Amino acid sequence: MANQPVTRRALYTVVRKSSLLAATAITASLGYGFAMPAVAQDQSAAAGLDEIIVTGTRRIDRTVSDSPVPIDVVSFATLEKSGLGEINKLLNALVPSYNFPQPSITDGTDHIRPATLRGLSPDQTLVLVNGKRRHQSSLLNLNGSVGRGSTGADLNTIPTSAIQRVEILRDGAAAQYGSDAIAGVINIILKNAKEGGSVVANAGTHYKGDGDLYQTQGNMGIGLGDNGYLNMTAEYRHRGFTNRQAADSRQQYNTIAGAPDPR
Repeated sequence: MANQPVTRRALYTVVRKSSLLAATAITASLGYGFAMPAVAQDQSAAAGLDEIIVTGTRRIDRTVSDSPVPIDVVSFATLEKSGLGEINKLLNALVPSYNFPQPSITDGTDHIRPATLRGLSPDQTLVLVNGKRRHQSSLLNLNGSVGRGSTGADLNTIPTSAIQRVEILRDGAAAQYGSDAIAGVINIILKNAKEGGSVVANAGTHYKGDGDLYQTQGNMGIGLGDNGYLNMTAEYRHRGFTNRQAADSRQQYNTIAGAPDPR
């Protein structure tokens, strides 16, 4: 073989194989250098999936990873980082298919705003607090607002500082919880800490200088005996009005021969 002349094709094959080996070595070294963060992220995600859930199951040891249906778990840390003060706005920003419109000129619906899940009526979403059914408001949505003719639960009456996590079940909820859970189930788990607490304050305004918002929340846990606890949360919120209307420059009266109609 050593006495045979080296053809151009043989030389091309040797160079190609050498290039492939070099590229493989470079790829392997780069992959090794960036493998550790990926592993860390996988471990962090796995830790979140191992959290015990109580929604959509009759067992007490089921986690998100082994649940037969998808369940969204929104932790307090996620709620705190979002920067939004209302639980409905938080879920609207973090949970798919959760819609929280902000209607205006709709009577009482301006204050008790309905939220929808999967585009269904507000009263077709079952709201639970620590697994207990939350009562609906007595306000009937009218005037063309979202969920017209229905009543829903007002989640904004629950301060975000009192929430430990929120579990949301969308698929197959009616099979376990009944016909009032056709859209899904929202289970709000409250804090049960026996000690410690937190204080959160927010302030904001619109760029035009109106709509000032001042909000303060405080949470504190107190132990009672060996197994008891008292966890208290208080919230104060002040929201200023916002006015974007202007004078209507259109003609507001009829005319006769170019003059205002006296009638």
